[in-house]
Parts: sequence; C-alpha cells; structure tokens
Amino acid sequence: MAGLYNSLFVQGLTRGVKSLLPQWGVSDKATISLLTVSENATFLIKDEQRDNQFIIRVHRPDYHSKNEILSELMWIQSLRQQQVLNTPEPLAMEDGSLVAEFDDDGTARYVVAFEFLPGQQPSEDESLIEGFELLGATSAKLHLHAKQWRLPDTFQRKKWNFDSAFGRQPLWGDWREALGLDEQGKNVLERLCEVLESKLADYGEGPERFGLVHADLRLANLLADGHDLGVIDFDDCGFSWFMYDFASAVSFLELSPLLPELERAWIRGYKSVSPLSEEDEAMISTFVMFRRLLLTAWVASHPETETAAEAGFDKYTAGTIELAKRYLDEHEEQEKLPLNEKRILDMNAFEAKPGKHNKNVERRLDNLGAASVLFYQNPIEMVSAQGAWMHAADGKRYLDFYNNVPCLGHCHPRVVAAVSKQIATLNVHTRYLVSVVDDYLESLKATLPDSLSNVVMTCSGSEANDLAMRLAENASGGTGFIVTEDAYHGNTSLVTTVSPSIIKQGSLPDNVVAIPAPSSAIYGDDIAGGFAAKVAEAVETLEQRGIKVAALLVDTIFSSDGIYSEPRGFLKQAVNKVRDAGGVFIADEVQPGFARMGETFWGFDFHGLTPDIVTMGKPMGNGFPMAAVATRPDYLESFCADVGYFNTFGGNPVAAAAGQAVLDTIQQDNLQENARKMGAYLKQQLQFMAKQSSFIADVRGQGLFLGIDIGERDNKHIPDPGKTRQIINGLKHAGVLIGAAGKYGATLKLRPLLTLTRYEADFFLDALSKQV
Repeated sequence: MAGLYNSLFVQGLTRGVKSLLPQWGVSDKATISLLTVSENATFLIKDEQRDNQFIIRVHRPDYHSKNEILSELMWIQSLRQQQVLNTPEPLAMEDGSLVAEFDDDGTARYVVAFEFLPGQQPSEDESLIEGFELLGATSAKLHLHAKQWRLPDTFQRKKWNFDSAFGRQPLWGDWREALGLDEQGKNVLERLCEVLESKLADYGEGPERFGLVHADLRLANLLADGHDLGVIDFDDCGFSWFMYDFASAVSFLELSPLLPELERAWIRGYKSVSPLSEEDEAMISTFVMFRRLLLTAWVASHPETETAAEAGFDKYTAGTIELAKRYLDEHEEQEKLPLNEKRILDMNAFEAKPGKHNKNVERRLDNLGAASVLFYQNPIEMVSAQGAWMHAADGKRYLDFYNNVPCLGHCHPRVVAAVSKQIATLNVHTRYLVSVVDDYLESLKATLPDSLSNVVMTCSGSEANDLAMRLAENASGGTGFIVTEDAYHGNTSLVTTVSPSIIKQGSLPDNVVAIPAPSSAIYGDDIAGGFAAKVAEAVETLEQRGIKVAALLVDTIFSSDGIYSEPRGFLKQAVNKVRDAGGVFIADEVQPGFARMGETFWGFDFHGLTPDIVTMGKPMGNGFPMAAVATRPDYLESFCADVGYFNTFGGNPVAAAAGQAVLDTIQQDNLQENARKMGAYLKQQLQFMAKQSSFIADVRGQGLFLGIDIGERDNKHIPDPGKTRQIINGLKHAGVLIGAAGKYGATLKLRPLLTLTRYEADFFLDALSKQV
C-alpha cells in the first residue's frame, strides 16, 4: 500500500474506474471525482448528459474476496427490501452482475457501484450527544434485522472476535508492532489481552449478543437529508458482538471527556428501539478497549494512511496504554468487590469466592451448593426475631427494613397462636370440607373486586403466577406475554421465562417481550402514554412473530425494576391496549398487596383497575408459605374443563388460619392507615435528605414500599451501584437491613413492616443520613 496518496497511484485507479463505466451505461462525457481514499477509494461519477450520478468504490487488494463483497451487498439489499433503514442501492451492471474488476498493475481490484444518497454527515459539534442517540437507535434497528434475517447459504463475512483480532493471524496486524511501545507498555497491553480474552469468553458468542454488525457505524457513515437519515459504507460489516457497534462508533474518541455522555446517549437511542440487558451495557467498556487495541494494531500496520498519521503513531500508542491502565484498574477494583449486582438474586449477595469461609457458611455451601443465596459478603447467622427486630448469633440486633414476608412483624403473637391452635387440631389437604378454609377465602374475597370471585390457593407466588399464565393462555387463546425488562415473577419453568431479572444466560423466548419500566427517565412527563405505547409495540412485535398476546403481567409497584407507582392511574392506558388486542391483565400483588401501599389494599386499586387475574403470596401468612390466584369464574371453569388443578398443600387449614390472622390484624390494628401515615413520613424525610445529599437522586414509591435511587457524587442521575453497595453494608454495620433493586442494582429498596413505629423509622433515617 506504499504510496497510497501518490498522484500517480490515484490516476491509475481513476483510469481503471473509467474503463469500467460503460458497463453501467455511462456516457463518455461523465466526470470522475475522488471523494475519499484510505484502504478503499471512493469516486463520485457525474453523467450530466444522462442526468445521473452515483458512487464507485474500489476495494483494497487481497482483503475481501468477491463472495464477501457480494455478501455485503446481500445484506444491504435485504435492509432495503424490508425498509429497515435508508441505505444506497447497489447498482448492477448491464449484464446484471454487481461486482466489476480491473487490473491495477498486476493487482486485481474489485469495484462496486451504489446510488448517490444526498445529505450531510450529522454535526460533531454541540449536537454530538444527539447524534449518538441517533447512532444507538440505528444500531438497534440493524441488530434486530440481523437477529431475524436468515442468512443466504453463500453468505460470508469476516468474524471479529478475540482470536481474529489478537490471535496468531490477526486481521489488522499485531499491536506489538506499534510505534513507541516500550517494554513497560507492552506488559500493560499483554495484561489487557489476558483480561479481554477472559471477559469475552465469559460473555460468550450466543445469538442474542453476537451476529452480523455494521462494525463502522460512526457519524461519518450517516447522511442526514432533512428528516431522512441514510446509512452508508457497510464495507467493514461482519460477525461480532452487537455492542461492538458502540465501540466502533467512538473510534478515536476513547479519550474524550464526552465519552460517558456519548455512551449514555447511544444506550438511550438503542433502548428507544430495542431492550438492552444490564450485562450487555456492562460489557460496553470492554468492547471500547477491544476496539482501541484493534485500532492500535491497524495504525501500526497502515502507517501510509492519512487516518494513521492523524492518530499520531507514538501518541496513539501512548493513549492506548493510558486507557488500558484505567481499564485494568477498574477491572481490579471490580474483582475486589464482594458483591455481584447483575441480577436480582445476586444483589447484596454473598459470593463464594475461593478461600476459607466460616464453618456455618461452609456447611450451607456443602448442603445447597450453587443454589445457595445468602445476603452480604459476610453472612449473618440469625437466631431469633420479634416484631421489627432480628437477633444474630453474635448478640447484635438488626432493624428489618427489607423483609416483605412477615408483614406484621416476626413471630407475631396472633399468627403464632392461630397456627399453633390449628396444627394441633387438624391439618389436611383441600379435598375435605374444613370451615376455616372457606372462612378465610370469604375474608380474602371481601378485599377483592366482586368479579374475582374464585380463589385457588397455592404454596408460593411462583406457583400462583404459573397458574395465572396458564389461565391467561386459555382465556385469550394466545401465548404471548408482555413484562418489564427487570421483572421477577418467580422460578417455575414457565414463570422463569417472564422473569428477565433472573435470566443469567440466553435471552427471552419469542413469546415474551420485555418493555422498559414506567420510569420518567424513559418516558419523560407522559409515563402513562409512553408505557401504553410500549405495550402496543410489544403486541405488534408478538404479532410479527406470529404470536397472539395472552397477557400483560406486571408487579403493580414494579419492585425489581426499581419501584414505580406514580402518577397514580398510569397503568390504565397500558391495560386497555392489551385488552384491545384480546389479552388479559394479570396483577402480580406478591410485593405490593396486603395494605403495604397505604392508600389502597392492593396495588391495582391504586391505579383504579380491576384485573382479570390477581396473584398474591409472601405476606399472606406472615411467613407461613401460602399464595393464591384470584380470577373470574368463567376463566377457571374453562381452564378446569381442559386440565383441572389440584394442590396438595395449597389452602390447607393451617395456611388458612395464618392467612385469617393476618387479615384480622391488618383490619383490627388499622395497619393500612399506619402504612399510609408512616410511609408519608418516611418519604417526606427522605426527600428532604435528598436535597442535602450528594448521592440521593430520587425517592419513589407509595406507603411502606419506597425506592431510593443512588447516583454518582458529581452527577446523581448516573446510577452508582458501588455506592449503593457501600450504603447497604454501612447500614448493616449500623444495625439496619435493607436491599437493592433496579436495572443497575442502584436503588435502595425499603419494605419495613406494616407495624412500623416512629422510633423505628427514625432509627433507620438516622443511620441512612450518615451514609449519604
């Protein structure tokens, strides 16, 4: 490639292009103008005699095969046919072929032609952030198409993974040849390679995250023409991780102070088109480093190019080493962290790293193995509890500000008495008439809408949601479900498919569409309209997959998503959308139900809704394992005509006694009003604290179910899971137990007992104030 910018070299390419023009029916009066030359050369052809202009691209020699070039054109044609986005049409020659060829002093040069696409590159000045939001949305459209497009049998493009980038035969050369690379710098980059290889191997190349990508989707390859946007230059397209497209977008911008904002803008744009998992987002910095090291190799192996010269050779190498040091420092810090916050079960959780643990931890690990889930890196051994307080083996007591199960308080005397009396009298399955069971069911039904007059008892919320999904499928005739991106609804085989927050590997099945939670960060001021629109889009997505919607399934306070309740009534529009499509609405009340929201007994009541199916669990028995599904009689009758349902332990007399004691206590002790009053006090104090704090970004929720978003010191709206973890552990040290929620594990989740007192609330507030 030496002499690439020599005028004689360009003249030789121009002659070759001119010799081919008749094959595209161009007159001999046409003009040829060089637009760009790097590894490929691009020319503008103007044929004024025939009022025609188009683009010619001359490919670099000995890189892409003819079949690879044809494969690029196949993708472009598919994108055009399916109207995914606007991209120049490949122009066939008079004989119908798409790739021409000429001899360049003994070297074969492949040539392709494209229609001329009007427009200008989006500005890179003050509107750079906006431009990256556009890039993110465009990337998502391309990725959605790539995931669904069945590749032609002859399709062939290069693969960009660790081996092709840094293995024995790297496609862009060896970074070890970089100018200005001393032994110390080489050691840093060797360590970087080790970390990249390990992280990329762990991330994997599954079809949900690895596929056909543009691989050069920078602003320079977008053309804006009024309201129209075009995408050009698919020459680098190939197979890689989808998140690699962000890394290619920030090529040569990796040291810019704007990089964090560019990333956030790209992600915002991406999510406006398609969901993005927390794991995908967490890997973006790794792909930026991957691309930077790859470009370091490219600069070293292409010193004759203008791009390499502008990068600065030694300067570029030094920048790569600086970035690598930062990245490795962050990696080492993450390795030191005791918690993994990627999934809801992992938030604030013990991580069994190699090494010696105390004997009780070892005992638990020996018994439960990988299924063991414990709080805190130093787990607490609890020995007793009463009311809001739990007591550890070391004598320390903790205020339980997190546990939604014993909603009345640990070892509540009424529940203890009711369970003890019943288990000493009779405990049997539900195939016998036992009055305590029907007494309880009638008491429970009194809290529900009249239309939900049938209740089926189960043992867990997972079982309840499993049955609810089957009822919805039977009632609607559909199999598609709409849930939120970080929802958790349980752990049966069926319910796991609608619980994105616990899926660590793989993706959701085709019959499940996850939409963003009802956050103002996503939907702005119109949460009701925005959320409903996403539900409508999800219905359409299911239909495009040939699947009819069965139900919208939501936890009505969106607990694992980060806790969202406002504005009151926003759920109505979304429910109407799914019902208009023939689906039903399942209200998962396992978290918000049983008076916790204060203003209302149920979360759906807060939105003025009557669900088609309601599921409930956890707090029903104040710790006794019980759950239920409430639904319309016609739904249950139709379902049981086909399948039937029986649960040996669900609805046993002891469970009914526990449940009745809970309902009686909520009513007799006026605990719904206490939840309203104490919740309002807590929220007011937290909002005041937020104004004084460097870390509290937002306080949300209703009654005694509140979420506190924790952000970075310099920008509270950037989630800070590290600080969140620090606060949780600091509160543990102060004797307060709370948890985390939300997409990034950066929301403190508060679920104090319904019996919360002012003293207990102030104990928590005082402890928190010392952390934020």
